Amino acid sequence: MSGKDKGLSFRRLFFRDTETDAQEKQIPDTKPVNNNNQEDFITNKIQVSAVGAQEQLLVEDYVQRLQNLINQHNQPGFDFLEFTESLFEEKQNPNPEVYKTVFRIAQKIDKSLTPLRLLDSAMFYKDLVQRTADTEIAKGATKKQGLQAEKDTEKNNLENSLKETRAKIQQLSRQIQELQNQDIAFNNQLSAIDQKYGNQFIDIDRKISAIRNAKEQVIVSIVDIEAGIKSNLS
Repeated sequence: MSGKDKGLSFRRLFFRDTETDAQEKQIPDTKPVNNNNQEDFITNKIQVSAVGAQEQLLVEDYVQRLQNLINQHNQPGFDFLEFTESLFEEKQNPNPEVYKTVFRIAQKIDKSLTPLRLLDSAMFYKDLVQRTADTEIAKGATKKQGLQAEKDTEKNNLENSLKETRAKIQQLSRQIQELQNQDIAFNNQLSAIDQKYGNQFIDIDRKISAIRNAKEQVIVSIVDIEAGIKSNLS
């Protein structure tokens, strides 16, 4: 089987639990990973609507990527990868007899093939997947920590700004209360000002009236005497 075709049956190892006998579940198209294994699994975006569907598509997408990774690192000769492909070409859920039959056929292709060699190559692919997944998980954890730190910084800045704003509000509230108290005091003083000066105005008016009366009386007396002088002594 050519390098391009390797893994086409092997995919059933990963997806057989979600497939039905009637129709195989469609897998989203993905680009094969680069040989340097530097593709960023974590930050790759998949646009879907439903949350459940999104999670399932993400799982299937990463399974496909890991499968591509395994295919790119396919070891020479007939190993675990080719053996697994042959298994699932024979049957959806291979039984012990299928295992034995496929192994006998494989030994005809590669007489040096042994169960131990199959297990060793399986360990190779398993370690490859483990290392790759651990690396991507570590990237995700690092990115999450960075986002958490960014979130904490932004949150702390907003909380500090909120505290300052609330402190200013309290200060302004006290100033407003003081001004309101002054307003009441001045209004009370304004209301009492007529009474404060009213008595003084009355006292002055009384004195002015008394002076006028006294003046009239004195002048009348003077005029009377003045008239008596003119009439009696002239």
